[in-house]
Amino acid sequence: MRVGGERPSPAGATHGFVAALTSFVGRDDELVEVAELLAGHRLVTVTGPGGMGKTRLAGEVARLVAGRFADGAWLVELAAVPDPGQVAAAVAARLGVPVVAGVPVTEALAAVLGRQQLLLVLDNCEHVLGAVAELCAAVLPAADDVRVLVTSREPVGLAGELRFRLRPLSPGVPNGPALPAAVQLFAERARQVDPGFVLDSASAPAAARLVQRLDGLPLAIELAAARVEALGLSQLLDRLEGSLQLLTSADRTAPARHRSLAATVEWSYRLLGPDE
Repeated sequence: MRVGGERPSPAGATHGFVAALTSFVGRDDELVEVAELLAGHRLVTVTGPGGMGKTRLAGEVARLVAGRFADGAWLVELAAVPDPGQVAAAVAARLGVPVVAGVPVTEALAAVLGRQQLLLVLDNCEHVLGAVAELCAAVLPAADDVRVLVTSREPVGLAGELRFRLRPLSPGVPNGPALPAAVQLFAERARQVDPGFVLDSASAPAAARLVQRLDGLPLAIELAAARVEALGLSQLLDRLEGSLQLLTSADRTAPARHRSLAATVEWSYRLLGPDE
């Protein structure tokens, strides 16, 4: 089977998803729930603030359910598409659907996808929601075997859309071997930069206070964990009590909006209208 000009690929293959280099922590229930929602709904939108882990969850869901689709799961990353008028073209380019002069791109997509069985993941759509809504409204009625999974800070706002609100990780209180999800994420990411980092009776309460201070936000927790080797847990917690400017990343491959907590907030701020 193929999409557009793409060469045939094994059933259930994923396309465009980067292999994860870190463990998937604390979202097992959400992973199963979103996968089940896609079984019964054509359009599912995962919403939540920036840094909540929507993109990572969508990627894990796609890998989990790709086997349901003869033509696999396809990722279209829209954060780098600033013009709503280019959304359909970006999807067509990713799927290898040729653009024909005089034929609307959405019409060409609908014609091709009507013969396919696939999952289309549209990631980071909050700044082009109108165009995404128009695309889904054109494609879904013509393509019975296509499912669309959207990630966005706001819903698409289309009839038939199923909205899944992604919540923060539970900060909880460490109790025996079972760690709250937020503390587990912090510990695992801290060990990546400091293999000697351990949670014990002294450090576990401090880690719990830290993730509570960060409201269980996965991006903030990961940015904080990256500072453990340089500052230590106690000093890190002390500094976070006064300012969140410490939360920056040295990962040169991370999207600009994920290199600091301030940048994540700024991305949302720029989407606001004057009245908002």
